[in-house]
Amino acid sequence: MKRIIGSIEGAEEGPTIVALAGMHGNEPSGVEALENVFAILSAGQVPFKGRFIGIRSNLDALSSEVRYIDEDMNRIWFPGIIEQIQNSTEEELDSSERIEMKEVIDLINDFVGKESGDSVVIADLHSFSAEGCMFAITANKEEHVSLLSSLHVPLIFGIENTLRGTALRYYQDQGYMTFALEGGQHENDLTVYNVTAALMMMLKECGAISGDSIDKLQEFDQHLREQTRFVPPKVELIYQHIIEDGDNFSMKPGFKNFQYVKKGEWLANDRDGKIKAQCDGYIVMPLYQDQGNDGFFIVEKKA
Repeated sequence: MKRIIGSIEGAEEGPTIVALAGMHGNEPSGVEALENVFAILSAGQVPFKGRFIGIRSNLDALSSEVRYIDEDMNRIWFPGIIEQIQNSTEEELDSSERIEMKEVIDLINDFVGKESGDSVVIADLHSFSAEGCMFAITANKEEHVSLLSSLHVPLIFGIENTLRGTALRYYQDQGYMTFALEGGQHENDLTVYNVTAALMMMLKECGAISGDSIDKLQEFDQHLREQTRFVPPKVELIYQHIIEDGDNFSMKPGFKNFQYVKKGEWLANDRDGKIKAQCDGYIVMPLYQDQGNDGFFIVEKKA
């Protein structure tokens, strides 16, 4: 399995775009979507402005089809840990994920080089264990909102500040335009197409490709509109349920992303009994898999 899914160096100046896929090995849809995107661009010999690379993040976990091998790769992007990784040999690193990160970080640094932050876009591609609508997580900044609103995916603000140690937050703090795209349920057939469509529209909105260069762009745009038309376009985090070791957390079956829940509604169980909603709002990412430390989030429509 190769680290680089695809890479393009455009003939004209433009944005520098890095897409990370498979940070969690049980989420292969981002890899498949990037394979689709590079195939579309190659088949149509599409004129490209700027530079674009797609990266498989966690090769061992992808091969094993598990979220992670030793530790969650998307919870250890802290400056101190990254410095330690960069200053260590592979033999000195104590987890599979840190060995993977060493190669990924070097690859990103080499590709981005000395580009200014406002010309770099970093997308982290994911999927989730529940059914329901796709969405994006990003900072509530004008340039981020402007780019992602054009993809017609709901934007969630606030989660990027509460999920500690994510690649999203690390590169955001470096001054780059960053977002995490949650494309759909892990095994749902639509998820790969959702991410493919969103990536193609993102390339257009960044100015990397022109709107008339690919016939399917209109189809992708319409698909995204249809997939997200019944959910609010912008929401903000108001509650996060964190799972501690030994909690024996179990989500009640049947909850979907952006399903509305009422304060006091029974959502899950743990060793202490029933877990009830602390507030009204839309539930996001209810956990229906063994690995993971976030039971669910509740968001509210942003005014």
